[in-house]
Amino acid sequence: MSQLKNTLLILLLSACGYNCFAQNDPKLTEVWDPEPALVTPGIGNGPPSDAIVLFDGKNLDQWTNQKGMPPGWVIKDGVLTVKPGSGSIITKRNFADCQLHVEWRSPAIVKGEGQERGNSGVLLQSRYELQILDSYKNRTYSNGQAGAIYKQHVPLVNASLKPGEWQKYDIFYTAPRFNLDSTIKTPAYITVVHNGILVQNHVEIKGTVAHVGQPKYQKHPFTQPLMLQEHEFPVSFRNIWIREINVQKLFNGKDKTGWYTYLDTLGKDNDIHNNFAVENGAVHVMGKYFGYMSTKKSYANYYLKVVFKWGTKQYAPRQTGKRDAGILYHFAETEKDTVWPKSIECQVQEEDCGDIWCVQHSNVDSPNKWETAWDQKHIFRTANFENPRGEWNTIEIICNGNQIEHYVNGHLVNWGKASLSEGKILLQSEGAEIFYKSVELIPL
Repeated sequence: MSQLKNTLLILLLSACGYNCFAQNDPKLTEVWDPEPALVTPGIGNGPPSDAIVLFDGKNLDQWTNQKGMPPGWVIKDGVLTVKPGSGSIITKRNFADCQLHVEWRSPAIVKGEGQERGNSGVLLQSRYELQILDSYKNRTYSNGQAGAIYKQHVPLVNASLKPGEWQKYDIFYTAPRFNLDSTIKTPAYITVVHNGILVQNHVEIKGTVAHVGQPKYQKHPFTQPLMLQEHEFPVSFRNIWIREINVQKLFNGKDKTGWYTYLDTLGKDNDIHNNFAVENGAVHVMGKYFGYMSTKKSYANYYLKVVFKWGTKQYAPRQTGKRDAGILYHFAETEKDTVWPKSIECQVQEEDCGDIWCVQHSNVDSPNKWETAWDQKHIFRTANFENPRGEWNTIEIICNGNQIEHYVNGHLVNWGKASLSEGKILLQSEGAEIFYKSVELIPL
């Protein structure tokens, strides 16, 4: 009988390939990579360790008015107060997905009623408004009171405090994504906690704020400034900070973790001449040797931001003329490392930033002017928006399936539909000294 049991057990184990027993192993459902980054929480309402402080009571260095000039708002005793008639203010930096903390106070002396009482607003990406209003015992239309997504969503409850008391908004925002034809891919979403109470629970934003008529989306760059609204009332603010969400820092500012190098004469990970060096938080590309620094991972459907500036040195065969480099993307893992591999290139060349090169017979269909050069399709950017040599420039690349867009310093300069849609990202070395201080990616 014992021999029969053993035979049946062997047959059972053979039939299920041990999988039916392995399913009881808890390690099969353990995820170890990636490891979440360490963020130290703030004390009280203070900012966490990875937050960008937008106002700490001292100055408005992070802000301008809508014309790019210093704001006209007043700072006194660590409090920022709207100066009626001076205009709204916007952040110098642009943001997309974020967590935002704002503390605000309506005037203690009550004047007016309805919308004419402590009116202001927080406008995500300068166009999607979370209403600020003195809504303590002040009836107005429900989708226009404090905590409302203006003219779109009524707050779940009225959590307003008395006039003159400090209130706080904790906002969790997901930016909209657009298709190449300007249609909406995914709308914006927002969650709002007002004075510790949930008032908007992951609601869909219907479009740009509209006082009259229905809101609708108009395509805009993926990252945009935050705006605080001037609406003729001396509303006050303090303790404003923001955390960028979903940002993957492909370059950590310290070393080449996550990257490898390839040079035409030395091959892979053999940078004996230090052509790619990390210095002062930036990648210093000497440029003397042709090749690239490549991500080890492949990516698809993303927003990529690369910040660069030119150095002074140039090398043969490009000792003179325009400084040249590039950001290559959609380099498939099945392709071999070579100079230059099959990919799509966002040209980084003086006066030509944003041009598209279809490397190794890749292809992009675009309505923009193009030519065939070096046996490759070359698509010209629409205009030159590069800053003068020695100043930092921002390249933004949006890859939405096979749809691509190139932005230079906030301006859309090239677009089309590519034959490639996924792959590694390369920073090129092509005869000119160049510095990269930021390489960031946000999944779409």
